[in-house]
Amino acid sequence: MPTDSYTSKRALLLCLLISFCFANSLRANVAPLTPPSDSTTVIDSSLLRAWNVTNVLRNDMVAYAKEFLGIHYQYAGRAPETGFDCSGFTHFVMRNFDVKICTSSRGQSAEGKQVNLKHAKAGDLIFFRRSSRSRISHVAMVVDNNDQGVFIIHSTSRGVVIDNLMTSKYWRPKVYSARDVVHKFTDAYARERLQLLLAHQSELQQMQINLAAFSKGLRI
Repeated sequence: MPTDSYTSKRALLLCLLISFCFANSLRANVAPLTPPSDSTTVIDSSLLRAWNVTNVLRNDMVAYAKEFLGIHYQYAGRAPETGFDCSGFTHFVMRNFDVKICTSSRGQSAEGKQVNLKHAKAGDLIFFRRSSRSRISHVAMVVDNNDQGVFIIHSTSRGVVIDNLMTSKYWRPKVYSARDVVHKFTDAYARERLQLLLAHQSELQQMQINLAAFSKGLRI
């Protein structure tokens, strides 16, 4: 039967392992916050290019957009307090990340660069029209594009919802184009995001523990 000392050592090691794993998990869960004002890390252009800031921005946009799932539809609405229409929602999300686009779906359809629907990425915009002769009538933002379909988040008569475009009998026939507007983001956001990541990495380096040596010392 294990002694009390043996049990205590096992419990202590388990606590340290949990703390270590939690610290490392922060690497994949950095929130988009303002970096510490006392940080002195210098971020140059080469470091920005080496770090895939575009993918980080796209993922942050999707996470932010999902915070408003369920917000009701409101014609010409541009804020969660009043409700959103389709272009008001995409404009609101993009503005939070300093991506400047028009407030109308028709205007947004001329922004950025056109991409093939099958290559659309998170953060890209999808535009719709009711017929081949009608104007742009709706816009949505891509959440994910995988083997199961192209998932979009948009403000509809049901409110802000996520739909699978490829299985939707209503939306799929109305697709007009897909456009990438994410490349218009400002360097300020990229630098802020990288600054915070580097700050967390510095903290994690100070928290590293040689668990192998520690466990050997406990003789378990």
